Amino acid sequence: MAILHMLTGSYSGREEKGIKLWEFDTDSGTLKEVAGVSGIERPSFLTIHPSQELAVSGSEDFDGELVSYKLDSDNGMIQEHSRSSGNGDHPAYVTIDRSGKWLLSVNYSGGNVNVFELKEDGSIGGMTDSVQHKGTGPNHERQDAAHPHSIIQVPGENLFAVSDLGTDTIYFYQLDMQNGKLALDHAVDTEPGSGPRHLAFHPKLPLIYSLGELDSTMTVLTVGQESEIKPIQRVSLLPTAFEGENTAAEVVVSEDGKFLYASNRGNDSIVSFEIDESGKLRSPEFTSSGGAGPRHFSLVPGGEWLIAANEKSDTLTVLKLEDGRAIELAQEIKTKAPVCVKIIEPEI
Repeated sequence: MAILHMLTGSYSGREEKGIKLWEFDTDSGTLKEVAGVSGIERPSFLTIHPSQELAVSGSEDFDGELVSYKLDSDNGMIQEHSRSSGNGDHPAYVTIDRSGKWLLSVNYSGGNVNVFELKEDGSIGGMTDSVQHKGTGPNHERQDAAHPHSIIQVPGENLFAVSDLGTDTIYFYQLDMQNGKLALDHAVDTEPGSGPRHLAFHPKLPLIYSLGELDSTMTVLTVGQESEIKPIQRVSLLPTAFEGENTAAEVVVSEDGKFLYASNRGNDSIVSFEIDESGKLRSPEFTSSGGAGPRHFSLVPGGEWLIAANEKSDTLTVLKLEDGRAIELAQEIKTKAPVCVKIIEPEI
């Protein structure tokens, strides 16, 4: 029996155990809750320190906070370590750079990108930089202002991609590793009204997969010399026959680069694509997420399981994968409004 650990975030209230620590049996595909922590409002998105012994959550609320937690997954322990202002409304995404020295966050309603020092003891230090986004998009309801939705480090570089749903733009920032300052490297316009939310990188090819939340599409972008980025494919994430409202949420590429997965809220599905030798997507297959409103999901290392956070049905679901495709629902477990799943990587 092989046991992995994972954390979930949720849209729970401050008095509830909104962040939970779980054990996952990779042989049977079963989850078991082992610990939880309260004291934070709507702890939606989580990031895990490279040491695997610290996590940080954003409190997706007005004047949201950032909170760090000490982890001891082997002994089933998670406890609050430090707390800081998030410098704006609704922190939607947090990430720790690969060195473990810097915490970066984006505030969806505040429209800004922020950098905080992470001290050696894991506590959140002072804010070293903040960049304000401005702009709008053609969707007047959802794109009334800038809404940065994620900040993700480019593999092998001190470069961070910020998908801004409000301005239909992906911004790339260089991070100065000495002083924690951001410098805009370049920006890429996406399809008007698409609402870029999250993105993923191909593990072997110079490609970016950008998920459009508002139009439920995936755009494949090739990265050329001098960081020239251009689209080479754009596909729907929905079945042809689907009618109704849908917003896409998460995108993940398999560790071998052969499959791409995305979640649909409305269609309540996980769509999987084969990735061909050029990096383009083909042969979509649609599988129920096992719940309603799959906001986020993660692939378990090894490629045999997918764990989805179904916000609207208050469930975590475990999907069995075979040859890259979801073939069955292995487990459904009740938990309040889960919206993030983060695997704690085992020590190598």
